[in-house]
Amino acid sequence: MLNQKPIILTCFARGGSTLLVNMLLSHPYVCNSAGETKKVFKPKSDWESGWQIARKRFFYDIPIRLLAGQDVFNAADLTPRRPVPVYLQRYIDRILYQGRFRARIPKHNLYQYEDVEYTREELAKCRLLTKCLNGLIFTVEMFREMYPDAVFIGLLRNGLAIAEGRQRRGYPLTQMAGDFKIIAGKMLEYEREMPNFHLMRYEDMVSDPPRFLQQLYRKVGLNLAEVPKIRVESRPITTRDGHHERVQGDYDTQLFWYRPDELHQLVKPDINDNQIRQLSREDIKHFMAIAGEIMERLGYPTEYEYLHSY
Repeated sequence: MLNQKPIILTCFARGGSTLLVNMLLSHPYVCNSAGETKKVFKPKSDWESGWQIARKRFFYDIPIRLLAGQDVFNAADLTPRRPVPVYLQRYIDRILYQGRFRARIPKHNLYQYEDVEYTREELAKCRLLTKCLNGLIFTVEMFREMYPDAVFIGLLRNGLAIAEGRQRRGYPLTQMAGDFKIIAGKMLEYEREMPNFHLMRYEDMVSDPPRFLQQLYRKVGLNLAEVPKIRVESRPITTRDGHHERVQGDYDTQLFWYRPDELHQLVKPDINDNQIRQLSREDIKHFMAIAGEIMERLGYPTEYEYLHSY
């Protein structure tokens, strides 16, 4: 395989993975392949031209679906994937590898350090980082076969906070609760079965970013001493009264660079509480009726505690 020792993230949509990705992309020898895994193989990405979208559809998406006999990279599909032939694994590996060179934009692989751009030679030596959201948790077994030297990180987050963020965007709460139950359950299963699969928590990331960063780098085998500053993307956050505001910046994906010991100024440890407060008591009861058992297994509060806290 062209990609050596890749770092593969499994996360929830609206689960706080953007900060995790930027923590890892801050290392001078980690790059990604044009964004999250789905966007590598499926049209359409915001910054792609019409030709790039067409090429992705006719050379990536359709051939892989036909040859695999399944829609491997459909993030909405929360069912197990069948084994993928080795020749197709090599094709997928090549697409992921070549994507690092096409993604030389600020959001992805332009900067090795603050104001220092990658050369092609430097990008070629980087470890691949790719993010698998929602149903792509079921690509873990394919990637484990492709990359025996890979490191997998599963990012957990309170399901009610995720549900609020998804519900605000029109996603049905019932479906979100069912998805959370399946995805979190698979993460726990992989952690038990795979020595190279490590679970980490969004709540730890925002409550103590420097400590989380040290643990993250240790798990994936990176040297934090090689990282003078951490890149952070501008994103709106939910305040206590339900409004959305930016800590810094004017638009999404705008990059800022901070020392690791400055990260606590940028993240808000109360963001979960702020989002859960926007849910009605009926929403909380409904979500917990479906996903309450897995939430308690993960150590999150019970339905009773939520209903008497918000």
